[in-house]
Amino acid sequence: MDEKFRKKTFRGAKIENIILETEKLSSLCEEKSKGSDQLERQRFYEGMAVAYTTIAVKLKGDFDYIEPKVIEELYVALEKTSNPNPSGPSEHVSVCSFCLRSKEEAGDLAMGPGVSICMECLEFGRDVINSHSEEV
Repeated sequence: MDEKFRKKTFRGAKIENIILETEKLSSLCEEKSKGSDQLERQRFYEGMAVAYTTIAVKLKGDFDYIEPKVIEELYVALEKTSNPNPSGPSEHVSVCSFCLRSKEEAGDLAMGPGVSICMECLEFGRDVINSHSEEV
């Protein structure tokens, strides 16, 4: 067997194993997030699930790079969840909880208890969910 071919084949097998393990870790984090009654733990596990999923998608070669804007949005979301909103959980917020744009900047907001989301972030979330469901 040609040594180059063997190295490439074994490297591919190792990457496949890493992808499978990363996907398992993502699923585990999603389960832990849903099963936790503490908001901080839920956010931690949600973030880890996103990170593991991003790594798996990158390893699969589904995209060549991660846009800096996506990373920036993840950090913004992390900062927001690390510092809880001063409004009470039943109050509505007049800025998008994801991109932090005001209602005047973003347009209509879908409001939930202590959170809001603009149409652009909602569509981005839908695209992310759809891209993951296509993988299965």
